[in-house]
Amino acid sequence: MYSNLDLQTQEAYEMAVRGSIRPMNQSPMLITGIRCLHFAPPEFLLEVQCMHETQKQLRRLVHEIGLELKSTAVCSQVRRTRDGCFTLDDALLRTQWDLHSIQNAIQAAAPRVAAELEKSLSPQLGTQQLPGPGQHWPRSALKGQAAGGAVGGSR
Repeated sequence: MYSNLDLQTQEAYEMAVRGSIRPMNQSPMLITGIRCLHFAPPEFLLEVQCMHETQKQLRRLVHEIGLELKSTAVCSQVRRTRDGCFTLDDALLRTQWDLHSIQNAIQAAAPRVAAELEKSLSPQLGTQQLPGPGQHWPRSALKGQAAGGAVGGSR
């Protein structure tokens, strides 16, 4: 519904097989994967792969898990480990929040961002080329989508 694709087409089928159907516009939180990484009652650690989430929604997810288990669960920590093509390795420490470090991080990430945009926009752009250095990106190309992380809690 949120992917703006006709689900009855061959193209939609092939995208579904590759796992590349993603919402094109803002949608409710979508959970694409959830895994228990550590379980030592009363503590547990979940890895949640989702899109368009907020910390409040992730905390609510942990609370609802507790309710389903006829118990209680409180989220004690939310840690974002990935956002799109960015991982913890790309994060800057607070001491690195200066112009030089930020410029270096942007330059280091630029090829990966361009490759991700090329991959996600190529079916929509057809034969158009992505903007080169010094050119501006289309506004629709600048919206982020995927995120993943770990949610810890106790019951």
